[in-house]
Amino acid sequence: MSKCKKVVGVLAHLMDKRGGLGEESLARVEAAVEQDLRMDFDYFITSGWNYRDDTDLNIGEAVAKHLVDHCGIDASRVMVDTNARDTVGDAFFMRRKLRSLGVEQLFVVTSDYHVSRAELIFGRFFRPDTAITMIGASTSHDSREGIEGHEQSSIDAFLLTFSGVDFASDCAVLEALSKHHPLYKDFRENRKATG
Repeated sequence: MSKCKKVVGVLAHLMDKRGGLGEESLARVEAAVEQDLRMDFDYFITSGWNYRDDTDLNIGEAVAKHLVDHCGIDASRVMVDTNARDTVGDAFFMRRKLRSLGVEQLFVVTSDYHVSRAELIFGRFFRPDTAITMIGASTSHDSREGIEGHEQSSIDAFLLTFSGVDFASDCAVLEALSKHHPLYKDFRENRKATG
């Protein structure tokens, strides 16, 4: 792949056992495609593991498939990583996947309530070398208080897990993930991740 200037990362939310995207995942995809019409991204990147017990499908691949099959995005513009298990993983593995491209701007699409946390995390992994722009897909939640509390708890856990960690070092990040992050205690990198 050649050098590029603008990439959009689509953070997945949920899918069904057949790979059909949930409401928030669809809203995020739609927001990314809408921005592509204005920004003309060089690439889309999706991420996410096979988090469901009732299927072998990876959500990152399901999002990529939706972009190609239902949104008309050329498959050559879509990259996938299937290692990420949460937002921290999204940022870390996207960085590893994009490192050789010389990305100047990364646009990250997530849900509106998740923008602040995602911006903090992606900022730690990508800045100052890459400009980060967050895009919040609109959601409708009855309990904003509960969501805000969860987001703050997740921020606190992130700051604790990565206290003193050199974000520029992949080895240091992987060590912190495997030692202190519950979703990565048994992590084995998926070597079949598609590009």
